[in-house]
Amino acid sequence: MRKLLRIYALDVYLLKHFLPALGVASAFFTFIVLVFFLKETIKHAVEKNLDFLVIIELCWYALGWTLTLTIPMAFLLSTILTVGGLNSDSEIIAMRAGGITYPRILRPFIFVAVVIFAFLVWFSNYVVPAFADNMENMRNFILTTDPIAAIQPGQFITLDKRENFVRKIYIEKTVRNVLSKGEVLENIQVRKISNVQGLQRLTEIVIAREGRKVLKHTPNGEWVKALRLTKGYVFSTGADGTFQRVDFSGGMFDLNIQEPEKIKKMKRIEDMGSLTLPQLIGSFETIKQYPQAEKLTRKAELEIHKRFALALSVIVFVLIGFPLAVVNRRSGKGMGLGVSVIFIFIYFGLFLSAETFAVEKRLFSPWFAAYFADILMAVGAAYFSLTRLAEFSFKEWFKHLRKTKPPAETTG
Repeated sequence: MRKLLRIYALDVYLLKHFLPALGVASAFFTFIVLVFFLKETIKHAVEKNLDFLVIIELCWYALGWTLTLTIPMAFLLSTILTVGGLNSDSEIIAMRAGGITYPRILRPFIFVAVVIFAFLVWFSNYVVPAFADNMENMRNFILTTDPIAAIQPGQFITLDKRENFVRKIYIEKTVRNVLSKGEVLENIQVRKISNVQGLQRLTEIVIAREGRKVLKHTPNGEWVKALRLTKGYVFSTGADGTFQRVDFSGGMFDLNIQEPEKIKKMKRIEDMGSLTLPQLIGSFETIKQYPQAEKLTRKAELEIHKRFALALSVIVFVLIGFPLAVVNRRSGKGMGLGVSVIFIFIYFGLFLSAETFAVEKRLFSPWFAAYFADILMAVGAAYFSLTRLAEFSFKEWFKHLRKTKPPAETTG
């Protein structure tokens, strides 16, 4: 019983060091990747005076694919830092002197890696596709040409045109708002000209003192560009000749510019990042009908294998990080970060090249291209474990083979 408790205490002790380091490393890499990949999109969002919550939601959707990249990175760095820190404090030596083997020390790290592997398999196949779809819709929406941008002071401009009516807008001037870092439209008039029984009639006039561009999130989860008008009135006439006046001088009036169904991106078979695992598997029959069926088939196979390969990398990074951290007692955090960056660049350089080699150039099969980086890192982990933990020498092994090799037979 005491032995079991002692073993359990060892696991808890190691995890107390490892899990905080894993959390910090994940946050560090996630922040770096988000800033790098979203800087242009966030710049456009800020320039268009979008609400801060829109930017937050944009980052939230980007977390989907970002975490599948940064969690494996964090496993390598946190393993090296944790084990390296314990080793520099001679705690690994003390454990070894107490009869605890390296595989036993490694066990809690592997346990966490296996749990996260299972989580990433589910996350990348079911959650990330939904996030990717929403993310792409938002990015396309923010980066597309703003119909309001064509508004020029002092003249009527067509705001939007639909099947039964057209709306024209007039503004007196625009003023740059220093606080909100956006433009405020002043003295606005919007005229709605409708087709009533084959005749063009002015059916609505909106007059407002001020207005600004906004991006609204509808209850259906879609995005609508709008003009948010304040200090004004709406005058409208019905088909029966009735007249109506709405006073929003003390409130606001939103004039939607685009219909939600025209904003939402249609999911295509080529957008494989937004397809769940069952959808990907079911897409093979549909792909046969496409002109580039072979290319799309290879791409779909690669996408499936890449999701599993990237999840598997957390286990591979633990296996390669452990022997690297054990070997040098004087290695500090700087060395750990440096080694991690080197291996991360090698791994993701190979991983991101998989589509080029498997789909574009067709040099390798999709499964091999997806798992090649994991295979290479696993070979490296085996080599470092043998040479640094088991103190195995390939040089001595080859010498031994040469000495024990039987002499060649000679003919008389």
